[in-house]
Amino acid sequence: MKIFISADIEGIAGVVSPQQCSQGNGEYELARALMEEEVNAAIDGAFAGGASEVVVADSHGSMTNLRPAFMDERARLVQSKPRPLSMVEGIENSHYDGLFCIGYHSGVGQKGILAHTINGRSFFNVRINSQAMAEVDIYAAAACEYQTPLWLVSGDNLFGKWVEQYYPSAKYACVKRVISTTAAESLSPKAAQKLIRQQAELAVQQASSMPTTRIYAPYKLELTAAKPVLADIFSLIPNVEQLDARTVTYTGSTMREIISLLSAFSYLASTQG
Repeated sequence: MKIFISADIEGIAGVVSPQQCSQGNGEYELARALMEEEVNAAIDGAFAGGASEVVVADSHGSMTNLRPAFMDERARLVQSKPRPLSMVEGIENSHYDGLFCIGYHSGVGQKGILAHTINGRSFFNVRINSQAMAEVDIYAAAACEYQTPLWLVSGDNLFGKWVEQYYPSAKYACVKRVISTTAAESLSPKAAQKLIRQQAELAVQQASSMPTTRIYAPYKLELTAAKPVLADIFSLIPNVEQLDARTVTYTGSTMREIISLLSAFSYLASTQG
């Protein structure tokens, strides 16, 4: 049984501020260590539950957060970017039985710790087929195109309600309680890791083949940019249509196509400061 893990940082216990998510400072170094331990807990739980293979996609920011020397030696690690499937890059190279999303968070417009969808500074709203998208929705849909259902998610309590509503077959590890966008009451690191390990083991033992996606092809992406100039730039890409000053739309036949476009949008936005 093969497990694919996509790892983010905002949903990690003890992570509450933008500084902790940005490279180049001591707070980030502490946060990345917490991220590594929660991912290792998920890896250990997966193997304890009967997994034969685990691949981890480092999926926050530069996608070079997880230090290989600190990772469970039984897992393989996908790092850096650009990559066409972004946070689930590598899931297309083999058949994986289940997807774990560790350290995930609420989407843009939703209440939760450091909530955003892909690019918090530049994407004001992200919808596919008229439905608001959190990152878990986008990447669970992509995984389902490769016949890999969502089995486990970890993050805060409000994001847990989202997962429970849309992915009731998935296990959830709630590692912190939301106070505000940048404040939380977290489990201790050891308690969070223990919970994730337990839920990972259960997820593998109680494996479900039920499809876990909210959206189906064709995929109509509608994105509202933070600034009109970004929508102007995004609309320079062929087949991207600008609807108003800040909103663009695009229709694709696969999630890989949509994810690659969102990644390109994010790169273009970064050039605008």
